[in-house]
Amino acid sequence: MSYLPQDVVDAIMSIGPVEWGATDAQSDEKHIADFANTLRLTREHFATEGNAALHGIYIAGSNTVVAHTGTSPNSPQHARILAGAWNCLVDAAKQLQGATA
Repeated sequence: MSYLPQDVVDAIMSIGPVEWGATDAQSDEKHIADFANTLRLTREHFATEGNAALHGIYIAGSNTVVAHTGTSPNSPQHARILAGAWNCLVDAAKQLQGATA
């Protein structure tokens, strides 16, 4: 396995296993209202105020969002972890694709 920086190991272990999830099907307006509430809860939990960056992972070289990780102080690290995991999967897929070509 590749080397992982200790801060990444610590962040992964502090979270533990994750799973896929989804909201109920709803309108854009309802999604926006729910997301605004999530942002409010994050601000309150981390006692932050004002503008915050919204972190996430994007298709390389584009502004196309794959996933948002949020606005908390932990969000940049979570995006780094997800991007690293995704890119490991891309490398594995390339190897498999080459093996079947």
